Amino acid sequence: MTTLASVFTNVLLAILLPSLSSGFVPPLGERPCLTNAATSTGNLLMRMSKSDAGEESRRSAIGKVLSSGAAAFAAGVQPAAAKEKEAITPENVKAAFDAVRYELEDAAGGVQLIGSKINAEDYEAVMDLTQNYDGYMRKARVGRARKLLTDKKLKDDAQMISNAITFDLIGINRASRPGQQNKDEALRYLGELKADIQKCLDLESTVDFSAIQ
Repeated sequence: MTTLASVFTNVLLAILLPSLSSGFVPPLGERPCLTNAATSTGNLLMRMSKSDAGEESRRSAIGKVLSSGAAAFAAGVQPAAAKEKEAITPENVKAAFDAVRYELEDAAGGVQLIGSKINAEDYEAVMDLTQNYDGYMRKARVGRARKLLTDKKLKDDAQMISNAITFDLIGINRASRPGQQNKDEALRYLGELKADIQKCLDLESTVDFSAIQ
C-alpha cells in the first residue's frame, strides 16, 4: 500500500508542479489529507480530470505520466543508487529541523520574505519567489528532516505535509498573477503554508534515538 501511495503521489506532483506557472490550483478543501494517501490522492486525480486538467495538452501530459509510470512499475525498474544516508544523531536532527524553523520564523527566511512581498503587494516578486521556493523547501529542508524521522507512519505523514506545502505555494502564486491578484487569498494560503511547516516542526520531538540500530 505504501508503494501504491508513493506512485499516486508522484503522479499528482508531476501534474501539479507545472501549475505554478500554468494557473491551476485545487481549492483548499481538495488538498490531500495527512492519512490514507492512496485514496485521497486518487480522488484528487479524478476530480482534476474533470476540471482544468480536461484541456487537451493536460490530458496528453497526464497520459504520458501514467503510461510511463505504469510501465516502469510493471517492469520492476530499479531506482538509482541512493546516496549515503545521513546518520540519525541528535546533532543532525537538530540541524535539519532548525533549518526548517529558520525558513518559517527568521526574518530572512523564505516564508517571511514571501509574506512581506504579499503585504507590500509586490506580486511579481511573490510569483518569482513561489516558483523557485517549492523544490528548495520540500527537498533541501523538509525532505532532509523527514529522512531523519524514526517512525515509518510519521515519515509518510511528513511526505503528505511536504506535498501540502506545494499546494500552499501554488495557491499563493495563483493569487498573485495578473488579473487574479487577491491579497486576502494570498495571505490565506500563506497561513496554510505556515501551519503545514509547523506540522513538520512538531515531528522533531518524535525522533526516537533508542530505536536506531
